Amino acid sequence: MISWRVYTDFSANFDWQGRSQNANDETQIQFSFKKETFVGIGNDKGYERVFESEFGPKRQPGSNCVINNTCTFAGNDNERSSSNHGLYFFAGSTPSKKYNFNFFVNRRWGDFDFDFGAGPKFPRVSPPALAAAQANAAGLCNVPNPPAVCKAPLDPGPGDFIHFDAQVNYKPISALRATLSYTKERLVRYDTKRVAFDENIISLRSTYQFSRFVFARGRIDFDSIASNVKGQFLFGWTPNPGTAFYVGYNDDLSRHGFNPFTGQIEPGFRRNGRTFFIKMSYLFRKSFE
Repeated sequence: MISWRVYTDFSANFDWQGRSQNANDETQIQFSFKKETFVGIGNDKGYERVFESEFGPKRQPGSNCVINNTCTFAGNDNERSSSNHGLYFFAGSTPSKKYNFNFFVNRRWGDFDFDFGAGPKFPRVSPPALAAAQANAAGLCNVPNPPAVCKAPLDPGPGDFIHFDAQVNYKPISALRATLSYTKERLVRYDTKRVAFDENIISLRSTYQFSRFVFARGRIDFDSIASNVKGQFLFGWTPNPGTAFYVGYNDDLSRHGFNPFTGQIEPGFRRNGRTFFIKMSYLFRKSFE
């Protein structure tokens, strides 16, 4: 072991009206070893508070929006609060000059779901949203004067949250470098036991430096919630400052995604768009005496 450290940090935040918004107390310990190897663990405990006015119109005194279920927030409360705590672990190492890796995992209890939903794959899962979905399925909402249950105002609520990310860098030769990264986030609400979102993002990036002035770069990204795959490829020549030549190609595909117009799932790969471009620049130097 080369070194170790322990730290604790306390933070709090208030809005311009003097209302507390959040507070957090974090403690962490980390150990460092040879070959740039590190291991750490930490925990935090905090408090979070959100207000109706941050999401939409604030209910006015004497308003009947609660009766009509048209307030920005559902129910009689115009704010939500939650105590939260978490435990996280991280590590990384550089076993050789050719590659290195690192990862971070965080498990939290009491994190907010703001009730916005996460696209067609993960619609809203708050109690008002589920009640509105049931009413709509029963055909109660497709009428001239739908019942109040169909309006489904927002209802932020706490849940279990997990985050994981990892990255591997590979450099077999000085001219070539590749990076593979993965991120996952998932939140399950306490009140309905439903998954608010479950996202996986994978990215592969690579650069080859042919010479000091010539390079090729590529990147591919996949997002599970959007069911989207994007590719970006670029060739560049920059012989001197102000002079450059670029050739690039971008592609955007959906895999088992949802049609933006009909909302229906489209099996297989569907192309959303692609772009081919050339960019040139030259700096003219002229002096006048």
